[in-house]
Amino acid sequence: MPNEENKPLWPGWESLGLECPALSTERLLLTPPTAEDAPALTRIQNTDFVLRYNAMERWDEERMRSWIERNALQQIVLRRREDPSPIGLVGLAKDSLRYGVESVELNCYLSENYARQGYMREALSCVLRHLFEAGAERVAARAFAPNIASRRLLESLGFRQEGMLHRAVRGYGGLIV
Repeated sequence: MPNEENKPLWPGWESLGLECPALSTERLLLTPPTAEDAPALTRIQNTDFVLRYNAMERWDEERMRSWIERNALQQIVLRRREDPSPIGLVGLAKDSLRYGVESVELNCYLSENYARQGYMREALSCVLRHLFEAGAERVAARAFAPNIASRRLLESLGFRQEGMLHRAVRGYGGLIV
């Protein structure tokens, strides 16, 4: 669930480094979003490729700008070093399923033009390293069952499946997945 007030989600949140600093990898710059990113992020989010596996709806640029203003401190935009345009996003939030544990939930999406090229693996590896070095005890992620590529990516990064929700989310196009 987004942090609508753009403030720490629990005592110690800042100590986990979740007010996202600029991070970098061999091919990527990972930075908090700015209002200038709204057009590109809106285009990426509104694609069928992203919407079919995320419980999101189509947004206009104004809604994206407003969301960035409220949530920028817990979001990370993926940018290729040779081109600063956004290619995807990693979102961080308090893990809503755990209590008394410094646990973070992440979600992510990537432009179809950059899928299956290792960009999200590179970004998540860096973000996970940062989170654990900053003191996170757990990191959780969710992927729709039909999203085999994301499930495999998460497993390769050390995540394990702890459960499976069936027909629990009304997704893109009104489908219950």
